[in-house]
Amino acid sequence: MSLRHPLRSAVALLATPVVVGAMALTASPAGASTAVHGATGTTTCGPKTVTPHAAPGKGKTETFTVDSAGTVTLLQKSNTALKVTNTDAAAGWKVNVVTAGVSTRPHVGFQQVGAPANQERFWARMNTSGTPGTVINVIVQSCT
Repeated sequence: MSLRHPLRSAVALLATPVVVGAMALTASPAGASTAVHGATGTTTCGPKTVTPHAAPGKGKTETFTVDSAGTVTLLQKSNTALKVTNTDAAAGWKVNVVTAGVSTRPHVGFQQVGAPANQERFWARMNTSGTPGTVINVIVQSCT
């Protein structure tokens, strides 16, 4: 028996959990709740809700309320791009602008102070079907 066969078995043994884990992550439907495991426990997120809003127009801003966590102000840069220009966390919440520059999908996260599993997640994107640049789709997801 050569050294080559035990090494192949070891590689196959180590690769199997990685492939199966990746398949499980990619198989969940878009609207399903998700659980995230971190150092402080598990955070479970509900489905994402999508709400269309009339776009303010190129060079103009609009402010969106993110449940009870705070607000996000977006600047419409073009028919496809937005920029977060301001955020305001409500009392007892902190904010993290994940996508700070001009983006096709800006992302902002709010986290309750003292309860890190309580989160509100905000994304926005311009509608690119129909009449591009006329609708902003706002996506919000609540986590506990």
